[in-house]
Amino acid sequence: SLGAHPNPVRRVLRPVEVTAIQVTATVTNAETGRFVPGLPKTAFRVLEDGVPQTIASFKAQNVALELVAAIDISGSMRTAVPQLKAAVKEFLAAVPSRDNVTLVGFNDNIFPLTRRSKDPAARLKAVDRLAAWGGTALYDVIVRGLDMLGEMAGRKALVVFTDGEDQGSHLMRDAVLKRLEESDATLYMIGQGQRAEVPDLRELMTRLARQSGGRAFFPDHIEELAEVFQQIIEDLSNQ
Repeated sequence: SLGAHPNPVRRVLRPVEVTAIQVTATVTNAETGRFVPGLPKTAFRVLEDGVPQTIASFKAQNVALELVAAIDISGSMRTAVPQLKAAVKEFLAAVPSRDNVTLVGFNDNIFPLTRRSKDPAARLKAVDRLAAWGGTALYDVIVRGLDMLGEMAGRKALVVFTDGEDQGSHLMRDAVLKRLEESDATLYMIGQGQRAEVPDLRELMTRLARQSGGRAFFPDHIEELAEVFQQIIEDLSNQ
């Protein structure tokens, strides 16, 4: 025994930090595309490099949402701002009051207009502060949005609306892709406007969104924006 040994060996047990990885998922019917609600924990399998992992916690209802909505207010949006504001207000009004919403306007710079608000009235009031001028720091705002979501608990989503390609970001595309790989937030990209019709930009926005498990939308007209926001709300409601 250790007690009888002239020079006993003492073992010090140190706490081991175990990282829990959050995986957010939506399930749709392969034939109809409709969401499939009410699935139990036993319906899911999680594999890492082909190795089954233990699902330590499973939640499918009333899971808090941290949402960052980033709206392009570059100069090219000037004529569309009234319709844009109306669509954004409708979108934010549909987000349950239990969820935290951060509204961000961006052009060459990034302007947080409300931070983690649960007050529906405060959300809508913040939209009125949107005004168009400047360029489009698209890459910067994606990374800034992911940073805002950071280590917050619960579901995390970043919705980015833009009418054009990146102009003036300090960060490059590869840096954005790397941050998306490291984040557990879901990214939804919305591109609308003449510059958003460029095939290379559409391909990039689609790639960025899919990397996070989100989707990219390209409505033909600003009037269709409210319908796109409604689809995003439906996605978020079925996670």
